[in-house]
Amino acid sequence: MDEYEFDVALSYAGEDQHLVLPVVARLKDLGVALFHDKEREAEKWGVDLVEYFSQAFTQRARYVLLFSSKHYVDKWARLQRRAAFGRAVEQHTEYVLPIRVDDTEVPGLSPTIAYLDLRVHDAGTIADAVVQKLAQHRAEFTARTPITPKSVAALAREKPRGWEYLLYVTVVAQGLAELESKYWEHFLRYAPRNGMVEHGNGVDLIRDRNVLLSEIIKVAVDTVFTADTQEAAFGRSGVPGDPDRIVHLGGLFVRTFDEILEWAREIHGTSYASEPARTAARVQARFADQQLRAMHAVAQALREVADTLVERLTAGEHIDMTVPLVFEVDPALEQEFKAALDRLSR
Repeated sequence: MDEYEFDVALSYAGEDQHLVLPVVARLKDLGVALFHDKEREAEKWGVDLVEYFSQAFTQRARYVLLFSSKHYVDKWARLQRRAAFGRAVEQHTEYVLPIRVDDTEVPGLSPTIAYLDLRVHDAGTIADAVVQKLAQHRAEFTARTPITPKSVAALAREKPRGWEYLLYVTVVAQGLAELESKYWEHFLRYAPRNGMVEHGNGVDLIRDRNVLLSEIIKVAVDTVFTADTQEAAFGRSGVPGDPDRIVHLGGLFVRTFDEILEWAREIHGTSYASEPARTAARVQARFADQQLRAMHAVAQALREVADTLVERLTAGEHIDMTVPLVFEVDPALEQEFKAALDRLSR
C-alpha cells in the first residue's frame, strides 16, 4: 500500500473559505490527516510554489478534496489543479474528490465524474464520505482487486459504505471477464465440434434443449436470485452482509451466465445430417441472446456504479443489487423458430 503523509489535501478558492472550514473542522474531528496550505504558511515561505504544490498534491496526500466554484475556476489554484489532474490521469483511479459549491464546470475535470454538493450535503455528510473513501483504500479493494480470502477479509474488516455491493460487483465483473471470449464467440455463432452427431430430424433433441434452457432460467429466478437469497447475503437494513455468501451469490450469477453460454455452445458444436435440423437448431441457439445481453449489461452497469459508490450512496442514491433474470423471447425470433420446426415435419 502506498504510504502518504496526509489523507486529504484541500483545494479551494479563498472566497469559498467560509463554506469549506466547517468541512475541515469535521474532518479533523474524525481524525483525518489534512494538508491545508492555509495552515502551513511558514512551510510555504520562500519556496517555489509550483514545486511545493506539485509535491504536496502528487506525493504527500492520498486524495485531493476539490471545491469547485466560479471563484475557483476564475482566479484560484491553477497550480493545484494542474498537479492534481496530472496524477489522476496517470493513476487511472479516483484521486480527485470534487465537491460543488456552484454549477461551474472545472476545466480538465470530466463532467462524468461523480460530485458531492455543498448545497445539498452538509459538512458532516461530506466528511463521512471522505472517511468511507479512506476505509476502502485501507482495505486495498477496488473492482479490479483479485478475490482472495485475504482481500475479502480486509474489505469486511474496514467495511466502507457499500462494501457488500463492491464485493459482489467484483466477483461478477471478474467472472464475466473470464468468459468474454466465449460470450463473443456466441454472437459469432461459433463453437468447436463437440463430437455429437444428430442423424434424424432433430425434433426430440430440440425439445430436450428447450426444456433444459427453461430449467436453467427457472432455477435462477425461483431459487438462486430471490429476495430471501439476496437478504441472506447482503443483510437486512441495518444488518451487515455475509462476505462468504456474497462471494457465493456473485459466483452463481457468473455460473448461470456460463450455463446459458454452454447451452448455446452445445447446439453450435453439434453436427447435423439434416440441413433443416441444423437451421432449426441454430435459430434455437439465439434464444440465449436476449438473456446473455441483459446479464452482460447488468454486470457493466454494476461495474460503473462501483467506481463512484461512496459518492453515490452519500448523495442519497438507491443502489439496487437485485439481478433481473426474466427470460423473454423476441416474438419475431419465436415465429422464425416455429417456421423452422414446421419445415422439419414436412
